[in-house]
Amino acid sequence: MKDTQKEIRTAVILAAGMGQRLRQVIDDRPKGLLLIDGKEIIRRSLDSLLENGITEIVMVLGYLREKYIQALKTDYPQIKYVQNADYAETGSMHSLFLAREQVRDGFLLLESDLLYEDRCLSALLTDPGDEAVLISGATHSGDEVFVHGESGLIQYIAKKKNPDLVSQGELVGISKISADLYSQMQEYYSQVIRFPSNYHYEDCLSDLATRLPIHYLKVEDAIWTEIDDPSHYRRAVELIYPRICEKRKLVGQAGKRQIS
Repeated sequence: MKDTQKEIRTAVILAAGMGQRLRQVIDDRPKGLLLIDGKEIIRRSLDSLLENGITEIVMVLGYLREKYIQALKTDYPQIKYVQNADYAETGSMHSLFLAREQVRDGFLLLESDLLYEDRCLSALLTDPGDEAVLISGATHSGDEVFVHGESGLIQYIAKKKNPDLVSQGELVGISKISADLYSQMQEYYSQVIRFPSNYHYEDCLSDLATRLPIHYLKVEDAIWTEIDDPSHYRRAVELIYPRICEKRKLVGQAGKRQIS
């Protein structure tokens, strides 16, 4: 699925989920507004996107939609908001499907509950392919999603490893989606999956990988975490965020040495 590569300027962020496992940490806020070192993780993601040349951002909201808008509307006027009114009974693929009127070309697809280093974006944006699902090495986070494949192509994505396939790494939750692949995902979802369903975008990618060549891009030592429950939050605060800060410091020092 390759055509003339276009520069990616759009991101779609899936932020409709209820975050029930994080309730004791975030109380009555959507989980993208979770604070780490005084800053919401969704702001960290938005700032990284803008710094990497993304100029159009679509957020698909659901649970506590107005709290997202209130928190972000002043500092991020470029965001276009889409509402998933059925967030309580649908999975992330429905949210992605609803973004179709706002997206014309290829885009970065992100989950809202991620804390990640900048390289997760830059690796995808500089990758020559039209689409790629970002994966990392083992994180031992306890809630992994494994991407199976061979020769750079996805065969199967699931929370359990398939013993008959080679697990290449873990799904990060950031992908580059071409306009062609997005069209195929929309068609498959609307024609094959019964509504409502707890069907996720990674399920759709896994299903389509049986008929289409969908690539994965592995960054073995990528620094990232999804934050779905209190243990993930502790890991983010105690391990992942300090590593991201140290990495940023080292990159900054290397840049200064090159300039001098």
